[in-house]
Amino acid sequence: MKNITLIEISDYLDNIKKYAYKDVSHIQNHVLNKNPYTSNFIQNCLQQQTPQKLRKLYILRQICLFYLKTLSIFGLYVLSFIIFKVKGVKSKVDFDKDVFLIDTFFLVNQVIKNNNFEDKYFANLYEILNKFGKNFTFLPRLYGVEKNPLKLFKLMKILKKDNRYNYLFEYELLNFQDIVKIFFFIITYPIKQFKIFQNSESNFDKTFNYELFSCLPKTSFEAYVRYLVGKKLVIRFSSNLHIISWQEFQNLEKSFNRSIRESNKKNIFIYGCEFLVKYENYLSMHITDVDVDLNITPHQTLLNGKYNYSHSSKHNFKEGVSLRYKNIFRDFNYNYNDGNLLVLLGMDVNDSNILLSTLNSIDNLLIKIHPATNINQFIDNKKSTWKYTDKNLYNLFDKTSIVFVPTMTGTALEAVASGVSVIVISDSDKFLVNPLINFGQSKIWDIATNTNELIEKVNILMMYRKDNKKEVMLISQWYRDNFFIEPNEKNIIKAFDIC
Repeated sequence: MKNITLIEISDYLDNIKKYAYKDVSHIQNHVLNKNPYTSNFIQNCLQQQTPQKLRKLYILRQICLFYLKTLSIFGLYVLSFIIFKVKGVKSKVDFDKDVFLIDTFFLVNQVIKNNNFEDKYFANLYEILNKFGKNFTFLPRLYGVEKNPLKLFKLMKILKKDNRYNYLFEYELLNFQDIVKIFFFIITYPIKQFKIFQNSESNFDKTFNYELFSCLPKTSFEAYVRYLVGKKLVIRFSSNLHIISWQEFQNLEKSFNRSIRESNKKNIFIYGCEFLVKYENYLSMHITDVDVDLNITPHQTLLNGKYNYSHSSKHNFKEGVSLRYKNIFRDFNYNYNDGNLLVLLGMDVNDSNILLSTLNSIDNLLIKIHPATNINQFIDNKKSTWKYTDKNLYNLFDKTSIVFVPTMTGTALEAVASGVSVIVISDSDKFLVNPLINFGQSKIWDIATNTNELIEKVNILMMYRKDNKKEVMLISQWYRDNFFIEPNEKNIIKAFDIC
């Protein structure tokens, strides 16, 4: 049986994207996005599962679910649009002057909870921009208002009291004609799936066709909205516009990039800021030559470290700066064999419960719950001898020998770069997305899929820490030097061409 590789899957999807992405609507497509968590296409192909038969009744059901869900969310979006037009914070942007536009997520629930806005994505950047007299404005990607427009009202009240920053919201840029365009996007989107329907009898094609409709109800219109927003920016700004854009290479970023790039305006430049932990198996994060040809990439991608998983020869990559990871470069302690056993739960509740279930044989554990979850979600996997903490992650690292994490957790890389050993606990039947590479495996990190493997790997890593202290330190430093760049003033200025 042929071993199907991730490269083959990526190439297969790129061949469809070449013609599908000519229509901006298909940039919203979750299968073509290559994200292993928004579609089962990659996992099913890797496991060479027999494609499910696509029946007409199933297609009709999925289309109806799409309309029901998406039109409901659209109604709430229109309500948010109206709320902003009445009560929103209008920008004070001078569209004829040079501006740095900070395109980043606003975690609305967090802003409301703290009663103020503090950006965690580009920390330390704003001080440098102010120091060199650069005008900057936020272009918020609102996260947390799509199902509750009243949160937008609360957000506006908080931001009106805050005079530190300037904000340019998408609702200010869009008009009622754009709302009509979004409505027609929703109405026509399911029908357009048949235009990229594959007609051969190959397993790849059958799996692709099934997934087109399997993930249809999970599809929204946010990427198309971002396309319209980009079009407005092209029209409004007449002077130099430097867009500092948070980049995970999601659909909403690709469509935004397309709207700017296809305009061919020389006064606009997008810095795609890939200042996060990347994963080799997370295909949707990786830029290919096809992506460049399709105009869905930024003008330049700033990397979080020297190590780059994307192999496009056409795209402009540049070393950036690790704005979110300054504590990686602190002085820290190496607890070689007498530190805590620390559990770091992730956002995925199911993966975290698998992790806790596998750890049930260990009595003395310190557990840190992800802020997006709560302890009640793990009540079935709890022991009286386990302790819970909300202390700073890096303070915990200083007193830890081994960290246990689920898959798809960037803190695994942070831990190794801080000199802490890591065991990734994974479901053996699940597609593994891990930020660590083969270097240092069985020495400073490893994978366990069951309790017996776990105990074995704990003993191996603890013994290695005890007997090979210098090697553990060198491996840790290698990860830090290759995956992170210190966020000092010199590196920030260099990355963003500030002066």
